[in-house]
Amino acid sequence: MLAAARFATLVLAVALSAVHADIISDITISETDENSALQIKAELFWKPILSAAEDVKMEKHVQLYADAEAVIKGLPAENAHVRQTLQEALDHLKRADDVLFKQALESAAVAKEKLDAPCENGDGPFSFLKGGQNFLNAALRKFVGGGRYSDQIMNHVERRQADILPTLRGAAGAAGNILSDCRLASKKGFDVRKYDIYNEGVPKTPQAADDLADRIIDAASETRQRFTRSITDMVKGITRDFEEKKEDAAVTVTKANVKGLHAKIAQAQAQAKVEAQLPTAKVKGSLMLSSAGGPSIDTQLIDL
Repeated sequence: MLAAARFATLVLAVALSAVHADIISDITISETDENSALQIKAELFWKPILSAAEDVKMEKHVQLYADAEAVIKGLPAENAHVRQTLQEALDHLKRADDVLFKQALESAAVAKEKLDAPCENGDGPFSFLKGGQNFLNAALRKFVGGGRYSDQIMNHVERRQADILPTLRGAAGAAGNILSDCRLASKKGFDVRKYDIYNEGVPKTPQAADDLADRIIDAASETRQRFTRSITDMVKGITRDFEEKKEDAAVTVTKANVKGLHAKIAQAQAQAKVEAQLPTAKVKGSLMLSSAGGPSIDTQLIDL
């Protein structure tokens, strides 16, 4: 009798394990959608941060540094005040760029690490002896908006906030130095531009010095905009991630698919516009190819 009861329990456990996924999928979204939604959430959070960090390219500014050193060194002795002001403006720009570049490297490293890491869903194998017997209760919780996916997304949101917090703190700590140096670099540049206009009896500022001042002003503005964009993207990402933590997995996946579809349609329309501007001979050749069996632009749009 005891052996028979044990055997019956084992058979029941195996049977319930086999039908567990089918019962859940009949009344809720699929596990594939849940995993896709978790991955989409992670990409929506980290990709803008990585993009903003990778946008901090210093090649243009490095060339400016070299040009500035040459112009400053070549100014006549009578333009000593302009030379000193330009050097101060350049020093402020370099300091701001240096802090921004270090901040961007840190942000990019964190974002790339998180994007490359697998999106864990925290699932384990079904076990009848470890709570599997409550799968109907779990299914009901999922059906009414709670359950595994809700727990997972809350956990992912909390982890992302914890992961980005050190970077956000670092950016906040660097904000004063970057913004201050950008402001001073711009101010010194404008001082050079108006020096021989508002001061009588001073030597005329060489055109090369004025041009350099304009470039430093533009570079300081660019550095400030890049830094503020990085902060804005982080804050927007945290806010959106928190506000959409209760969004259904199916909704997340559908929104991503629609966005991808719109991108494909826009690409096809852009291709059609380019082909419409081709010479008549090429257009006729394309039409002949389409009539011979090749896919036409309209067909491609219909397929989309």
